[in-house]
Amino acid sequence: MKRPSDPGDTWSSQREKIIGLGERSLRKTYYPELQQKLDELERFRALLDQSNDCIFLLQIPSLAFVDVNDSACRQLGCSRQQLLSLPLDNFFPAEAALRVRELVAFGHAEGRDQDTITTQLYKCSGGELPVEITIRLVSFHKNLYGVAVARDLTERKRAEKVLLENSRMLRDMELARQIQLSLLPKAPPELPGVELAGCCVPAAHVGGDYYDFYRREDGVVDLVIADVSGHSIGAALMTAEARSVLHAEVHSFSGTADILASLNEILYEDLGQAGLFITLFYVKYDAVSRTLTYSNAGHVLPLLFRGAAAACLELDAEGLILGVRKEVIFEEKQLQLEQGDLLLLYTDGITESRNSAGEMFGRARLCDILNAGKAESPRAVVDAILAEVTAFTGTAALEDDVTMIALKVV
Repeated sequence: MKRPSDPGDTWSSQREKIIGLGERSLRKTYYPELQQKLDELERFRALLDQSNDCIFLLQIPSLAFVDVNDSACRQLGCSRQQLLSLPLDNFFPAEAALRVRELVAFGHAEGRDQDTITTQLYKCSGGELPVEITIRLVSFHKNLYGVAVARDLTERKRAEKVLLENSRMLRDMELARQIQLSLLPKAPPELPGVELAGCCVPAAHVGGDYYDFYRREDGVVDLVIADVSGHSIGAALMTAEARSVLHAEVHSFSGTADILASLNEILYEDLGQAGLFITLFYVKYDAVSRTLTYSNAGHVLPLLFRGAAAACLELDAEGLILGVRKEVIFEEKQLQLEQGDLLLLYTDGITESRNSAGEMFGRARLCDILNAGKAESPRAVVDAILAEVTAFTGTAALEDDVTMIALKVV
């Protein structure tokens, strides 16, 4: 071995090689590779620190924190020094800490090296952070460590809560739908000389449309069709209230105009407070005399297809929408029907249905269906209208409630 005093290789030249001077220095030989490794470590550290997850490196078996990333410091509100100086139990609940210790103690013997725990982490500033922790046992240079990655579940919990609330709301809405449908007549009354049919198809879970029949003595039947503004729970509740009032008041009045006046007066304040209104058409039909008496509260005009003349007429009577003014005078009209006449009471969900081009279904198409079904039963006519509206719109989903009553003199 050469000594510093040996000729040809002075001590100063050897020193220059060692400390990195000179063309053949050891530093120049190994520095680029070392710098590359350091750069890679810097980039890896930056990735860990920019992660949204909290990452902890635990020493085994003490479970002391060896290192943490910046995200853990930010989300737990602690400095790195605080995290590294405090024990695991300061941040992990007892149950979660026990799971970690069980993994460390029995994991290898049981053939498992990781566990996933849904829990929460305690913040230095107080409060809790809901997390899902995946902890894995790893070896570095024959030393065992635990790497715990905690993912913030705050948004997931919030989304789950919203989903649960929506699910409950849907169940409540479906229940409201079933209750509302149960308020509709199960079947029309049977009277000699007349056939009846009705239907109500809400566009949403609950709707504001309503129809009903009231059988009186001596072959008289009352028909009512109504449309409460909106498709909300409020509209459904107001529909139920209107039904209750009608059931209570219908036999107290003989005229259709008086019934509407009484209904408007009773519902006026409730409609005003709810910001709603009701359009309604009321009909009384005497099957013995074939006399049709009717009044209107701003509702879409019913259609009467007269079999003998093959003509489609509108039944009109003066009357304001219910809930607009407390004292209203409603007009009452009468009409003599004949055998083969077909009366259709309906809501605007039919005529205002639109196709893909924005065209409305309209009154003319409705009259064409009545004409084509003049020999059919009221039920067949109602079913045909529903089928035509569905085909016209090109979708089974309705934009508005669809409600009808069909009466045919036979």
